[in-house]
Amino acid sequence: MMTVYSVHPINPQRRSMEAVARVLSGDGGIAVYPTDSVYGMGACVTNPRGIERIARFLEKDKDRPFSFICGDFSQVSRYVRLSNAHYRLMKRHLPGPYTFILNATNLVPKRIAPKRRTVGIRMPNSVVALELVRLLGEPLANTSVNLSGEPANAPEAIMEALRHEADVMLNVGPLDDPEPSTVVDLTGDAPVLVRPGKGEWDGGAD
Repeated sequence: MMTVYSVHPINPQRRSMEAVARVLSGDGGIAVYPTDSVYGMGACVTNPRGIERIARFLEKDKDRPFSFICGDFSQVSRYVRLSNAHYRLMKRHLPGPYTFILNATNLVPKRIAPKRRTVGIRMPNSVVALELVRLLGEPLANTSVNLSGEPANAPEAIMEALRHEADVMLNVGPLDDPEPSTVVDLTGDAPVLVRPGKGEWDGGAD
């Protein structure tokens, strides 16, 4: 059964945050948490059992891939091939409701990127999500929480749907204006908008 911690979205209670970080740092730990777009579900990127648990859950919805929630560009550069141009573009938009797809390094587990060696990078404008990553000292392998094909925003519905799938949840209540992140592919010569979402996109122009 999932343990739920209700926290303030701007000043989350440290004891609750540390409790969730301990679960994620354990063998196979999975958490649900808010981002700046929708609620996410994730495990530490170095936690193969947790990633496998989420991957099995996603077998029912193959259109929901993993992304990485990173706390800073130092973490980003470990897991994707980041050019100076990529860095400048992402720096203008992050933290924010964007997912940038880049070529993965060998540190990305094959379970996350089994076919194409690419991975989405997120750095949400969410105090709770970024503080959780900071406490962990590593990114989260993340997927959005969808219920009935739509982004989930009611904490009670999330608790009911995922009570046997996740171990812990950080609950900040319903999110303002829930909408999936804007997805931009940076693996080619120019940025390509893959999915319009919550973040405004100008084509990446300076």
